[in-house]
This record gives sequence, C-alpha cells and structure tokens, in this order.
Amino acid sequence: MNIYLVRHGKTIFNTQGKVQGWSDTPLTSKGRAGAKTLGEALANEPIDQIYTSDSGRARETANLIRLHSRKDQQIKIQVKKALRELYFGGFEGGYNIAMLEALKKRLPDHYKDIHMLWDVPLDIVVNTIAEIDSSHQAEHWEQYSNRLQEGMNEVVQDAQAQGFNNIYIVSHGLTIRAMIRLFGYSGSYDDIENCSVTYVTYETNSF
Repeated sequence: MNIYLVRHGKTIFNTQGKVQGWSDTPLTSKGRAGAKTLGEALANEPIDQIYTSDSGRARETANLIRLHSRKDQQIKIQVKKALRELYFGGFEGGYNIAMLEALKKRLPDHYKDIHMLWDVPLDIVVNTIAEIDSSHQAEHWEQYSNRLQEGMNEVVQDAQAQGFNNIYIVSHGLTIRAMIRLFGYSGSYDDIENCSVTYVTYETNSF
C-alpha cells in the first residue's frame, strides 16, 4: 500500500510564528493556493481515499486537494481525531520562539543553537514540552505516540478492508515527524514544509 503523508497548508498562526497544536487557525491565501497546486499536481495520480486530522486547517487542505485533483473519481474524505497535532498545553497560541527558548534552557546538552531543535530525539522534545508546560496539560510522548499508533492502525485496517492501494493522510508537521519515527526511521530529514508530501509504503504488516 502506498501512503502519502501531507502537511496542511500554511495558516495564520504559521505566518505569525505561533504554537498551533490543538488550537486552530484558517489557511491563508498562500496556504489555500498551495493546497490547490498540490491537488492539481495529483490530477493524474490514483487516490483511493483521503484521511485527515479533525483540525480545521487539515480538513480545509484535504477538501482543496480533492476539489482540484482527480475529476473522474469520487474521492471520499474520512476524518480521524487521532491524526491531530501534538497538544502543547499552555504553550498553545503563544509564540514559537518563547517555547523554543524554554526548551533550550532545559536541554543545554542537546543543542547549542535554537535551530538545532530537530536534531534532538523527538520523544525528548515532546516530554520536555510537557514538563515545562505551566498548565500541566501538554501531551507526553507516551500519550502522543500511542494515539498516533492507534490512529494509523485504524487507517491501515480500514484501507485494507476496502482494498485501497493509494491513500493520502493530511496531518501536521510534528505529527508527520512522529509517524516517521514510529515507522522505524531513525535517519535525518529536512523540515516538513506546508503542503509537502512524505511517501511511505506498508507491506507485510510493517511500514
């Protein structure tokens, strides 16, 4: 099975540099254009079904992809709450730089420059965010990874039951990184850009 992981289009909070997990803002005009362009690029590609996070930005992206892709297909969209972004607790809606500076203070041995954050193991990053969250509501890695694993298992089981070979999953930047980690990939990778596509395969019960 071919699985295409798509990050949602650019949003208002993305342009403002604000933390956006379970909080949600609409796509900007650039974000909508990016989703439209992606849909048009997939006009000749088979799309059996689109699965999406329940966040508005992901659903809007999924709908734009469907609208501008295969005109000869009745592509269905299935919403999955488990595919939403990490919950950042009290950091939600605040500026990214404030959260990153707080992380830097707690992880001085892991990186010297704030832009090296993604070289730190993801479970450490997620757990540290939860530890420094003053509201004590942010998800820990175990909660987050279990949610994503269960969600992906549900998606795969549903797709297999319907005989799908090509599915698209519209989700979020950190969540796509977490999925890649859960799939067993431990190498380095570039930033997950808005409307980017990450390709993985599922064969013999493994990604």
